[in-house]
Amino acid sequence: MGKEKLPHESLEKSIAQLSAQLNQRTEELAVINSVQEALAMKMEMQDIYDLVGDRIRDLFDAQAVIIATLDKENAVENFKYVIENGERFYLNPRPLDKLRQHLVQIQQKIVINTDQEAFNWFGKSVLPGTKYMKSGVFVPLVIGDKITGYISLQNVDKENAFSDNNIRLLETLANSMGVALENARLFDDTSRLLKEAEQGKAELAVINSVQEGLVREMDMQGIYNLVGNRIRDLFNAQAVIIATFDHENKLELFNYTIENGEISFPKPRTFDKVRQHLIQTGQNILINENVEKAIAEFDLRVIPGTEISKSLLFMPMKVGDKVTGYVSLQNFDQKHAFSFSDVRLLSTLSNSMSVALQNAKLFDETNRLLKETEQQKAELTVINSIQEGLASKLDMQAIYDLVGEKIRELFDAQGVAIAYFDRKTNYISNPEER
Repeated sequence: MGKEKLPHESLEKSIAQLSAQLNQRTEELAVINSVQEALAMKMEMQDIYDLVGDRIRDLFDAQAVIIATLDKENAVENFKYVIENGERFYLNPRPLDKLRQHLVQIQQKIVINTDQEAFNWFGKSVLPGTKYMKSGVFVPLVIGDKITGYISLQNVDKENAFSDNNIRLLETLANSMGVALENARLFDDTSRLLKEAEQGKAELAVINSVQEGLVREMDMQGIYNLVGNRIRDLFNAQAVIIATFDHENKLELFNYTIENGEISFPKPRTFDKVRQHLIQTGQNILINENVEKAIAEFDLRVIPGTEISKSLLFMPMKVGDKVTGYVSLQNFDQKHAFSFSDVRLLSTLSNSMSVALQNAKLFDETNRLLKETEQQKAELTVINSIQEGLASKLDMQAIYDLVGEKIRELFDAQGVAIAYFDRKTNYISNPEER
């Protein structure tokens, strides 16, 4: 018969596993928060790449780190961050090589563990000024179904330099960083374009509403209300709707609905033809006349408690190629209430807003993860108290007392009971109450 594990050995293993998970989550959040901090400080895009690259280099203690974006239309990669043995390299764009082309096709990680594997991919070619790698990991940055770039860790001295844990952590980071970096890039591009045009004043007001909400750490509904009010004031609209799509359940979720100054909270509902059209085409719908015909064509349903509009504009919100929701302007009194200038302005706004709102969701998710991390710390405290009891006290009642006190402090409870069930006697022990 094999030797059974002692209780404290199992606890030590559980504590070690939980501690490792906690440390990994903390490291992931630190990198994701770097982008959030950079956005809040309105840093330039290259500064954000530098910040993220430095974080990744320190996290993995890697000899070489590359962050690059991929221009699939022109089959070119653009190097945003390249470092090897502490030296930064500023490289010109270049055509996609065999490995990058394969990365675009499969959209999955590529791991190189040996010198021979590296040769199979690259032959003898290297990036200008850098050394030949002996092992490396290339993880794609993906938004929806679109690959936007990659992160690579490389070692020029050792084969099999990266463990399975390293690779899993880099993949987890890439999943989060893909959205965050794309948001930062799109926000950077949007800000630059808006500054070049007089129309940018109105656009920036809405985008800044989301950024203000982030800086003030507002909840998501508060940000939707802030943005919706800005749009309502900007356009000749008596009604404004901001809705997001739950594609899995084919539902639209109403995040902001206002009509004639009155805010309502409609329940989620299934997609109609208008919403399906927005999702399938990614194109806006402008109805300035013949509303009755449009109602029949698109099977339009009036939200309960609202009026039939004479002019309607539906503008999709997209992240990458995926339609995540829409903004709708409606006027009940006028035909042709929305001009082509309104369409162009709302189009620009929705592109920027979808990025900013996605960023706000990511920020909200980060805060949620941080709370989970705090909860894990609290769990560790209780587990450690049991370990301390096992290490220092053989008296089982003393261990119950120690754990009970920790639980009482953790939950600020007036009463705590710990009891156990004896299967042989089918009897619950008298709880020790505090």
